[in-house]
Amino acid sequence: MVSGEVILFSELNFEPYAVVVDLIRSQARAILMHDSHGGLANMTLFQFMLDTVEDLVSTLEQENPLHGTLLRTQLEDEVPPDDGTAMYSFRASKRILTILVEVMQFQFVVNEVLRDMQAGEPLISDKYDTLWEVPVRSILRWDGDRLTTQYHFRSAVDYYHFLLLRFVSCHPAVAWCHCCGRYFIPKTKKKTLYCDRILKDGKTCKEWGPILKHKQKVSQISVVEEFDRAKRRMYKRYERAEFLNKEPSEKDLSYEEYYQWLDRAVRARDDYLSGRLSTEEALKIIRTP
Repeated sequence: MVSGEVILFSELNFEPYAVVVDLIRSQARAILMHDSHGGLANMTLFQFMLDTVEDLVSTLEQENPLHGTLLRTQLEDEVPPDDGTAMYSFRASKRILTILVEVMQFQFVVNEVLRDMQAGEPLISDKYDTLWEVPVRSILRWDGDRLTTQYHFRSAVDYYHFLLLRFVSCHPAVAWCHCCGRYFIPKTKKKTLYCDRILKDGKTCKEWGPILKHKQKVSQISVVEEFDRAKRRMYKRYERAEFLNKEPSEKDLSYEEYYQWLDRAVRARDDYLSGRLSTEEALKIIRTP
């Protein structure tokens, strides 16, 4: 189901992937520093970067065949062949890194779209100006009694972009669970505050929600809402570190640091909701990078 896959993608934790991408990013930055100073690239470092990329892709193909296969396909399509010039390593390094980070960046786009849809905000705005079309190769096939359409994708971002457009075109009523803080699609048109995910002791958010809402009113703070605000703050710090030609500051977050924080914050939110952490303990974890 398209809606389920889009929401699942919005919740993926890319931490293991981000750790390796950060390593490749530091290697690419070192290579590109030679370019900015008019020097020759360190070919040993460049080859080490290529070997790291190959290890990453091979591991993904085993652990996440969809992402791994599409990543290899995109790299083969878009990284130019070695032309023997001194500039090749600079051009290839930039393109490789751009390809590797695209899927993480697109996850943030998906979360922004879900957030705006849930809030009733219009999606036709400047921040989505490149969202409304995606190149897709389609094949019409006659299956004996009906005509079907097959879609072929050459990158993970194109695949999830396609799913997102199909999702948006159905005008679903996106809701934000006031218990666990995750997005969901209500089963009826009636306003729904809680999803049907299992939260604790075999009971769903819909069953636990009213109890926890009373608890939050008593403490006068919502851990779930603070998690949502903190996630947006941390992404801004992560976003500032995107530029290869800029040295990261103490306030910037690397890909690895962002997803490590996200993993800790998600566990703190969930542990709070299941009664294993107090409000103060959960908020301290969520607010600490």
